[in-house]
Amino acid sequence: MLRIYFTLVALGLAVLGTCARAEEPPERHFKPYPVKKTDAASPSSTDAGKPTSSSNESESKITGPTSLTTYKPFGVEPIASLKAHPPTSGREPMLTLGAKNKPYTEPVFESDKLSYYDCEGIVAPWFQELVTAEMNYFNELVQMPMIRGNACVVGIYNNKSLTPGKISLQFFGSVRQLNDCVRDEVCPIFRSVTLLPKKDVLYRSYFLSDMARKLISQQCVTAKGKLFTDTSCYSVD
Repeated sequence: MLRIYFTLVALGLAVLGTCARAEEPPERHFKPYPVKKTDAASPSSTDAGKPTSSSNESESKITGPTSLTTYKPFGVEPIASLKAHPPTSGREPMLTLGAKNKPYTEPVFESDKLSYYDCEGIVAPWFQELVTAEMNYFNELVQMPMIRGNACVVGIYNNKSLTPGKISLQFFGSVRQLNDCVRDEVCPIFRSVTLLPKKDVLYRSYFLSDMARKLISQQCVTAKGKLFTDTSCYSVD
């Protein structure tokens, strides 16, 4: 069946533009680059008088992963999660959606404000592998169980919600945990990554929670892999 890749109309950006072409070799580093607190707060004295670069320009200067020693919420140095080597681009767009931002597949469940779809057939394998690796990096930082990435659903918010058209990927440790959370709204441990448009690219806003530990962790990763810790992408320019 002919499959047409549409743009993410509801998000107001071209998903195809975020994906590397086939001839471009995929990058192998997925570890988010930390934003130094001093850099985020104010420009250095040596930069005084210089024109301010856009976020895309500043991110393009990043040449390699740097140490995350300044960000260890539980004093943990991630080791297991860094053994993964996912691609950061691929032939397919991140998401395959049809007209009016609708997947080609039927929803596996629908609530009052969301429609849930199986990630398979919607999320590109390379992108699912990437966000799984990043999620496991944050899992390890806050000492939450790591995931394999196969228990995954795409949540699309409808017009009854406050953010119609918003898309998030939700990951669970097992299919049983997925069903408990999606169908029964029992989510003692919850992990999601919301895709937010920022300057014609998609930022990845990670949310992890553990009710038993009263833990909430939010991280923002830009399209270039730049990490903003302890915040959602809504507050990142």
